Amino acid sequence: MEDDFDTSPDIALETETASDSAVRFLRALIFSGELGPDDKLPPERDLGARLGISRMTLRLALKALESTGYIVTTRGSRGGSRVADAASLSRCWTQWMNEHVGELGDIFEFRVTIETRLAALAAERRTDADLHAMERAAAGERQPQDWSSLFRTDVDIHRAIARAAHSPRLERAMMTARGDLFVPIHLDRLESRPHQVNETHMAIIAAIRSKDSSAASESMTGHIRLVESLVDKALAAAGIARPAL
Repeated sequence: MEDDFDTSPDIALETETASDSAVRFLRALIFSGELGPDDKLPPERDLGARLGISRMTLRLALKALESTGYIVTTRGSRGGSRVADAASLSRCWTQWMNEHVGELGDIFEFRVTIETRLAALAAERRTDADLHAMERAAAGERQPQDWSSLFRTDVDIHRAIARAAHSPRLERAMMTARGDLFVPIHLDRLESRPHQVNETHMAIIAAIRSKDSSAASESMTGHIRLVESLVDKALAAAGIARPAL
């Protein structure tokens, strides 16, 4: 009797080399803001150990990132790899958006789904220490900062909210989503009024402080939609058309 199992899968299994995986991981560190312009990458030995790959495989990944403009590598005893400068990353952003603009709707939908739930759980589960971590992360956001520092502040705020939810899997999902989205350089310059993003961060934290899960969720939705609108402005300025839904 023949098996009725359909051998044409609906889900395509993608194969990825160790070098490709390393490229994706390192690029995600830049996309998420953990590594900013001109930041030095950890030594090859440390990176290879962290990723569980050989130095030869890591060097293939670094070469790929260098050829696309994300990093700069110098040789010699004081050499090493560092993230490219802001102007180079801006060019990388334009190239990445030209290739991936069709994915933005799905990425933002995923962020809304994950981060609104994290905000609601944070309102229900946060401790005083969790709240202090959020407030400390947000305290300097209104102060003048360069792009790299401002981006790190944003990462710290969202990570503090995620940790207050006490859901490690959802926190990892959030960081994965952030690693998939290349936020444009100097996003704050696109705001229609100063500190617009900061205001939405503070609204989320206020709701979490009050333990109002519904308000925290709504405020997080508003924040992510604001970021999406700012990305749309950057796309328009770069002449990149976002596909209609």
